[in-house]
Amino acid sequence: MKIDQPNAVFGQRGREASAPAGRTVEPTRTIGHLVRLLGLVAFLLTVAGAVFWTLPGIEKMNLEAGRAERRVVEIVNQPITHLPRSGPVSVFAPGWFHPGATTPDFNNVDVRSTQELTYEGHVTSDLNPTEMFIGSELEFNAMTKYFYTDRTLPKKRLSNSEMIEINGLYRVMAAMSRRY
Repeated sequence: MKIDQPNAVFGQRGREASAPAGRTVEPTRTIGHLVRLLGLVAFLLTVAGAVFWTLPGIEKMNLEAGRAERRVVEIVNQPITHLPRSGPVSVFAPGWFHPGATTPDFNNVDVRSTQELTYEGHVTSDLNPTEMFIGSELEFNAMTKYFYTDRTLPKKRLSNSEMIEINGLYRVMAAMSRRY
C-alpha cells in the first residue's frame, strides 16, 4: 500500500506537506487569544464596577426626588375648614376643577405667579352641596394641581413661605430627572 503523503508525521496532520517550500507552519498562538480574553474580562469588570458604583447613586437620587414629591403633596393638600351649608354661598360646578393637570416645568416655574385667589365669601360645589368653605382660605394653582390628591375639595391658600418651599422642591425634582 502506497501513501501519497511522503512527509506525513503522526499528530501534525500534514501541515509541513501543505506549507510552501522553505517555510514551516507555526502552531496557533494561544497567547494572543489569552490577551484578547483578558482584555474582554477587564472591560466587563469595568462595566460591572461602574454599574455597581452608579446604582446606589441612582437609588439615592430617586429617594430624594420621592421625598420632594411627597413634601409637595403634603403642602398642597393641607386640610381646610369645613362648615355646614347655611345662608348664601357661591356654587362652583361642575366640581371644583376641570379635568386633567399640566405637569409643571419643575426647573423654571414659580408657583407664586400662578396662584389664583378666585374664591370670595362662602363657597361650595355640586360635589359638596351640604358643606361650605371660607373663600379667603382657598386658592387654585395650575402649577400645583398636578399634585392634588382629592379633587372633590378645594385647596388651602398657600403662604408665601410654602410656595417658596414648593419652588425649591420643584428644583430638586428637576435636578433628579435630568441626571438619569
